[in-house]
Amino acid sequence: MIYLKKEDRISYLLNILSSNPSIHIHKLQQLVDSSVSTLRRDLIELETNGIIKRSFGLVTLLRKDNIEYTASFRSTQHPNEKRKICRLASDLIFDNDSVFIDSSTTNKYIIQNLTDREKVNVITNNIYIAMQGHNQKNIRVFLAGGFLRPYSETVLGSEALEYLSQFHPRLSLISCSSINENGVFMADIRQAHCKKKMIENADLSVLLVDHSKFKVKSDFIKLCSLEDFDYLVTDKKPDDKFVNLLKESKVKLIY
Repeated sequence: MIYLKKEDRISYLLNILSSNPSIHIHKLQQLVDSSVSTLRRDLIELETNGIIKRSFGLVTLLRKDNIEYTASFRSTQHPNEKRKICRLASDLIFDNDSVFIDSSTTNKYIIQNLTDREKVNVITNNIYIAMQGHNQKNIRVFLAGGFLRPYSETVLGSEALEYLSQFHPRLSLISCSSINENGVFMADIRQAHCKKKMIENADLSVLLVDHSKFKVKSDFIKLCSLEDFDYLVTDKKPDDKFVNLLKESKVKLIY
């Protein structure tokens, strides 16, 4: 299969490497079915971003922790769980509401669950969310400007942060890279800055995470503590220890 768009090629490469963390470049070329020069350019980009390492003909996927993969790749991970989470979270959004929706792929199904609401104001730094909202007459979109990070569909940087700082929505819908008893964690500092600002600005903050993000070993950037959220929405009940921790932190669990 030949992927003409770079984002699709990168996502497909990461899918292969997630199943084959160390693979010879000749075998990889056979699997991706692209030219030597195209594959080389894509691998150079991944290596520059610290996602892979090339050595003696081998391509090695670096440790998954602390790496934010492309949006198209992340969208393929646990889609059914994300749909359920968005359906549950959308029940917290009312007519004439204001809500910040972050750039995570966990949130990509929120807008389609709001077709029966009236006049919902959506603030976001994600172009995919913005386009979804733009195509629904009942949604008014406020999209941050700034640096469009490659393969992420996300607008970041000081300009985006300054724009988002103007808004004080009733709800902020936030996801993360990992979560454990020590808090909520991210793999990218610029993403963390935007999310943290909107957690601070919102009346209520909602954490959306599927079961795969509950980890003993977290990513290396701490976004915030559990008690900074009012709700945690997930696809299935966490273990009893974590449920008790949420109660102690006064976070309402929805699953």
